[in-house]
Amino acid sequence: MPRKIHEPDIDADRTRQLGLPELWVQAGCGDDFAYHVCPKWTGVPFCPHCGCAETTVHMTRTRMLYDILPNVPEPKCFIKLHFDYRSYQCSACKNVFVPEYAFASPKSRMTHRFEDFLVRTSINYSLDKVSRLINRMVSPAAIKQLIDRWLQEKGDTQPSVYTAQTLCLLTYENRQSFGLLVLNVDNGHIYLVDVLPEASAEALRAKLRLMEADNIRQIITDLTESTVEVVTERLPGIPSLIDPGTYYSIVQSELHREAESRIRWLPMRDKMEVIMTPQKKLLASQQYTFRQILQRRPELLGIYTAYNRMYNILTEGWSTQLLTEWAESILQSGPDCLAPIAQSVLSCTQNIKLYEQAGFSAMEFSSISEQITRYTRQLRPCSFALEKVRLLYLNASDTVQLEDGSIRRLGVPIEKVLDTLKELKIEQERIYEP
Repeated sequence: MPRKIHEPDIDADRTRQLGLPELWVQAGCGDDFAYHVCPKWTGVPFCPHCGCAETTVHMTRTRMLYDILPNVPEPKCFIKLHFDYRSYQCSACKNVFVPEYAFASPKSRMTHRFEDFLVRTSINYSLDKVSRLINRMVSPAAIKQLIDRWLQEKGDTQPSVYTAQTLCLLTYENRQSFGLLVLNVDNGHIYLVDVLPEASAEALRAKLRLMEADNIRQIITDLTESTVEVVTERLPGIPSLIDPGTYYSIVQSELHREAESRIRWLPMRDKMEVIMTPQKKLLASQQYTFRQILQRRPELLGIYTAYNRMYNILTEGWSTQLLTEWAESILQSGPDCLAPIAQSVLSCTQNIKLYEQAGFSAMEFSSISEQITRYTRQLRPCSFALEKVRLLYLNASDTVQLEDGSIRRLGVPIEKVLDTLKELKIEQERIYEP
């Protein structure tokens, strides 16, 4: 039987500082950057293969792991653990095994909290910067491999996804490309289920194959062609709802494009901000600039008026009828550049009507896409793996228990996602302030 480790062999203060409940720090060994540790005695382990309690020590081994001390400033927080542990052999089946420990994966060279630190830090810094930050303990290439593995393990260890009756698919702009947000809508709450690297038909088809299509009763989409195509193909007969806020975003983009094309005077940042703001939201200090813009660029007046009127419709007890009247007036009296948008509104009147009947607020979903796009532009660029970590895995998913007792994953509440992005933005502003 293996010898129990006695209290006199233990450095109690350093054990408390380490903060890993499974481990003791051995007294008289190591220094501030090297901790010699051993597992706390919990009795002879059972064989994981046959369950027999008759096991004997097979071998004593030492493994080195990288770790980070809690509540210790950098760089003193980065340490090496010299982990002394035993492997055992079962007397019945002769199976040789090592007990599992919660602080690190088997054969890993890093503790879980050190891995989490690397992933979290990589969102704000380049991989080379992260490597230098930890005194080159881990190379940039190894950090990249860690992030990919961490992301895979994170997904594998979570419960399977619950498919709500209302599914929502939203495109968001990710720098030079477009990603796709997959959301569950359940009991008035919106949950982020997954993030696809591109808003392509192939990626969406693959995702829908993993979902329980029979549970879906309605689907909310924007006007992305690939999304509409796949939904029609894979979910035939399921009502498709369109948030009218999608059209507001399109009109806003058209106004932005027209304003940018009027070079020299207008594209200055403060003036562009003013012309993209509905009159209700204009500050008193912006009124003079607003009047100057329309005096110098009268060709923008018609587009701005239509844009402002749509905003008023969507924020003042909106209805499909009012939106239809807006579209008809555009087709009758212009501006011509908004005519295709107005025609699309009329073509999708039934889809907008279904959205209204479902009781959703105008811009409830389009604003999610808009906010995530804005934060993505403001945050430092990163790989898609880290983009997914940003949007999905920095918060724990909510779960639901089904009638059969199984636990399923609803997704991360969208409010938590947006709060996390806001915190990241504040953190990066602090890190990179001039």
